[in-house]
Amino acid sequence: MNRTFEHEILKEIKERWSPRAFSEEKINKEDLIAVIEAAHYAPSCFNEQPWRFIIAYEEEDLKIMRSVLTEKNQLWANKAPVLILILSCKYFSANKKGNSWNKFDAGTAWGFLSLEAQRRGLITHAMGGFDAEKARKDLKIPDEYDIIAAVAFGKMGNINSLGESFRKNEQPGIRKSVEEIIFNVDSFK
Repeated sequence: MNRTFEHEILKEIKERWSPRAFSEEKINKEDLIAVIEAAHYAPSCFNEQPWRFIIAYEEEDLKIMRSVLTEKNQLWANKAPVLILILSCKYFSANKKGNSWNKFDAGTAWGFLSLEAQRRGLITHAMGGFDAEKARKDLKIPDEYDIIAAVAFGKMGNINSLGESFRKNEQPGIRKSVEEIIFNVDSFK
């Protein structure tokens, strides 16, 4: 399936999508740290940088992280050589007041992470299919952090390693038109 673009935008945005066919090949730790560095330069409210990343790279850590994924996500994500859990602090560090923008900011950091991965020829797939309570308990995540998403990270693998239900969807998804996502100021009047 081909996506069509009406404007010239970053190549990484054009090419990025969320594959499920991961290679089990380990990735270079330098690439892993580089994508985290890209995420760390995302903008945030009052420069709070509320995001935190729990990274499972070694097999022992991967077993723990895999265990919090839903069974359906484990069918494909267990091959990823890196799993990341994205957290975001609920409070501003300066005054401990609630930070209503923390999830928005963490999402921006995720976007930067995914684009830098794409630039490096790596793939990412963010998931909402995980057990947040189990993750909080097993990983001893303090209550001050929202658990936002799990991310599979690595190199593209063989599509034939996926089950049929996943293979048929292993392509970039269709996007809504730009017109569908823009509202005018008076759209809700």
